[in-house]
Amino acid sequence: MFNLQLAWDRPVKVQSQLSEHILRVRIVPAGERMQNIPLRLAIALDTSASMQGEKWERAKAATQALGLQLRPGDRLSLAGFADWVTPLAHNFESSQLGELPSVLNTLVAQGVTRTDSALHWIQSALSPEPGIARVGILITDGHPTNERGHIINNVAPIVQQAGAIAATGITICTAGLGNAADFNTAFLVSLSDCGRGAFLYADTPELLLPQLQERLLASQTVAVADAALKLNFAGGIRLKNCCQLRPDYLPLSLTAPQDIHLRNLRADAATDVLLALEVPALNASMLAGSYTIAEIQLQAPDLPPVTAQAALKFTLSYQEAQLINQDVDRDRLTWDINRFSTELAGASDPLQTGELLSQIQAAALKSGQIGIAEKATQQLDDLYKTGRLSAHQTTGLLTATRQLGGQ
Repeated sequence: MFNLQLAWDRPVKVQSQLSEHILRVRIVPAGERMQNIPLRLAIALDTSASMQGEKWERAKAATQALGLQLRPGDRLSLAGFADWVTPLAHNFESSQLGELPSVLNTLVAQGVTRTDSALHWIQSALSPEPGIARVGILITDGHPTNERGHIINNVAPIVQQAGAIAATGITICTAGLGNAADFNTAFLVSLSDCGRGAFLYADTPELLLPQLQERLLASQTVAVADAALKLNFAGGIRLKNCCQLRPDYLPLSLTAPQDIHLRNLRADAATDVLLALEVPALNASMLAGSYTIAEIQLQAPDLPPVTAQAALKFTLSYQEAQLINQDVDRDRLTWDINRFSTELAGASDPLQTGELLSQIQAAALKSGQIGIAEKATQQLDDLYKTGRLSAHQTTGLLTATRQLGGQ
């Protein structure tokens, strides 16, 4: 069972013709301890030639260690991908994990990086099962290539492929391993965003295991694998944008005229969704006061729907209209920081890079995110001195901003 808690960033000044407001929808696990559901995990491990050496050994060790953390009822599927996909394990139980070292040792790091084939395998390995969380993790250290080994510059079809897979109920996470200059961060982030999952960055091989372990633990706390927010707005209200801020940042969009699908609601943490709403002025015949302008309903299989009314205050007082809900406003700024850092990962123009860093810096200072502000300040200084930033810098800043929602 879940409860809904609604909060606005600020009231509306009655004379305003049109204003934008943030509504935070907090989905809170409630009542007796919720039952975590079983997990089906599929790991696609890059076995191209660039993985040779420590990266390859660490990736194999991390995969084996991850298997040891499976609970009874969880299942693991594993494959390597290079020129083609090599399935190694399908729906392994914890009792079969002793076979993993031998099957992993049959792989040799050689060939190209067929990311599209790896995604096809993840979809085939995670067939639909009711009441089951299905998570695919793609681990790679390089750019996606075609069958001839040429880097694919137009990655939009692969991103769309990830979105189509996510629409079937599978969550896709991506992990960039090694020097970020050797892979396409913006592409991997787009894959995980469209796949409703998380992006991981292990710039040194030993960082891969703890990040995978953290993602596995989060997946093992899932209580509901598929849910939806049904939005019913009063006349004139328009949804401009939306995101999930907690427990992980994730851009969202309407999946139906007024539906937002959510994935993997956890039993141990609240899920916060931010809605940016455009609110028109009051009708001339209406007085100042609080008016219900939205109804939010959470729907999930095998759970009764939960409904909450969002009443927004309209005031004649300029002073009262400036009474900001600091908690929600900080979340709004955190949302801004994440949007800017995501755009930064794909920026190549120094002027655009500088502008995005300045916006991150300003939003971080205003919201009290001092560590992020310091990172942005340092990167601005490096940009002015050298005219460019390294892929490691922008990727590191992005991963840091995506951890803000959990703080």
